[in-house]
Amino acid sequence: MEYRTRSRTRFMNSNQKKMRHSGNAGRQGFTLIELLVSISIIGLLMSLILPAIQNSRQSAERIQCANRLRNISIAMQGWVAANDRYPAAGLWGGRNVTDKTAPEPHHNWVVELLPYLDRQDLSDRWNHDLQMFDAPNADLAQIHLKVLVCPSDHTVNGTGDLSYALNGGIGESLNLGVHDCITDPFYNVIDLNGNGQTCLPLDSDEMSPSDREIFYRLGLFFNENYGFRGTAGYEGTHRYHRPATVIDGTSNTLMIAENLRTGYDPFRTDINRSTWATADARRNRGFFGHQICNGNDCSTGNVDFERANSGNQAINSGLDDPEGEAPWPNSSHPGGVNIAMADGSVRFLSEDIDGRAYMQLFTPQGSKLQGLALDNGDPN
Repeated sequence: MEYRTRSRTRFMNSNQKKMRHSGNAGRQGFTLIELLVSISIIGLLMSLILPAIQNSRQSAERIQCANRLRNISIAMQGWVAANDRYPAAGLWGGRNVTDKTAPEPHHNWVVELLPYLDRQDLSDRWNHDLQMFDAPNADLAQIHLKVLVCPSDHTVNGTGDLSYALNGGIGESLNLGVHDCITDPFYNVIDLNGNGQTCLPLDSDEMSPSDREIFYRLGLFFNENYGFRGTAGYEGTHRYHRPATVIDGTSNTLMIAENLRTGYDPFRTDINRSTWATADARRNRGFFGHQICNGNDCSTGNVDFERANSGNQAINSGLDDPEGEAPWPNSSHPGGVNIAMADGSVRFLSEDIDGRAYMQLFTPQGSKLQGLALDNGDPN
């Protein structure tokens, strides 16, 4: 009896140990609730991490974009030092056409800067006796140059792309019946001195300062004539700034800004397609809003400086517009664009900048607008 009792006790103790061991083994897994909680925590962590990763990527692209802009700015400084002037934004003329009052697009500022961008090879192959649409120039202009493209530019096609534009001020100059008429970027005549007269043949025909004189004070880069200088019957346009004429200060004057809507146009497939070599103003320059002058009339009481950066002419307002139809600073960076000043420094410009201050960045001679309707205050 004693033996049976001891055996039964040992048997029961053994079973109890097995049961306890079995119970402990069962607790090593996850219940459904614990699994769902774990997944929820992981999802929450991912939702917190992904925006940080995206912000980090955007920040890196913005820095890389600024570095490429800095390289272009250094190249510009080199060209200016060698020539004691700023290059033409777009050069027109060159071909031996019968009507020399109607020059054709020749090349632009990028072509001028090629040797300073470490592309002497392309510069040597560029034929300045031909137009930008002629071979071999047309083929050269389709070559992708990394330095000309911002990494975050979603419009890049890999063929003749350009993400940066020069300071064009308020508009353009064209031959509209009369040589050197001043217009907005969309070729509508603009009356800058507000005297009710536009496109007069001579500056002496109107009040001083003339529309042409004011136009010169509002921007840094312009169209110029190429190849017809000195030709009888055609004056040509040779309007440009030198460092000495940037009297508002090179550190206060915008030189280059991002614009995704420049360069290559995927919807132009003909021989006249646009590339980084185009002389077209809306594809190589950026402007402040000409809508500051109501109805393009810049007379006293008709000017609102806040509209220099507002509406469909504001910074980053043209991201979804067609190529060449949004000639304002545009970028994929949240909150603003990278810009280079005329002293070579690179900054990030907020898209919320006050319109008056924004216009002052464009004007190299804003101090010479005193007493005019376009006088927007001390540029310094």
